[in-house]
Amino acid sequence: STRELEPRVVALAQRKEELRFFNDSPGLTANQSPVQPQRLVRLLQESVDPSTIITLDAGNNRAWMYHFYQSQQRATFLCPGGIAGMGWAVPAAVGAKVVRPNSPVMAVTGDGGFMMTSNAISTAVQYQLPVVFVVLNDGGLGMVRENQRPNLIASEFVDTNHAKMAEAYGGWGVQVDNPNDIPAAIHDAFRSGQPAVVDVIMDRFEPFGQFRAGVSEFARR
Repeated sequence: STRELEPRVVALAQRKEELRFFNDSPGLTANQSPVQPQRLVRLLQESVDPSTIITLDAGNNRAWMYHFYQSQQRATFLCPGGIAGMGWAVPAAVGAKVVRPNSPVMAVTGDGGFMMTSNAISTAVQYQLPVVFVVLNDGGLGMVRENQRPNLIASEFVDTNHAKMAEAYGGWGVQVDNPNDIPAAIHDAFRSGQPAVVDVIMDRFEPFGQFRAGVSEFARR
């Protein structure tokens, strides 16, 4: 019953406060360039309408969003199951816009996942679906690279401007590397009325692994 659940709800809220859920990193307020992932997530939180449907991908980009983004409405925070759905965010966002044409839709993906399925932008342009694609561009497969160090194998990319890819398809794009420019870039992307890519140059050396221990401890309680 609801009454039986109340002590657990209270205990959960207290534990989240102790562990500073959604607020446990100085990176949330960092203004350095390239952008720290925690800071990007906080700026996305502040810049998008709460009704925005967000699709996630696989890897560290999804882990940062899980850890710091606070969804405000049901059925607006969509992700692939497990860890194997790399490349899911981009076509999923296009599909979400078809199903919910009156809702703002934003994909949040790493550069690896984006390059796997960025051809879906062509579909979005063809059918005039104004979806925003935010690319966490850290020049590689972030989670793979983090676990490979110091011996990297096939986990780094050449520097790529993914905003130019959007323009090549006939959409709108901008690349940013300063956190102060992100709110305006997100605003302009939604206002463009086109499929739009915001390519954010990220700090390549900010590990997500530092947060895993806290999550594991919380799960054991």
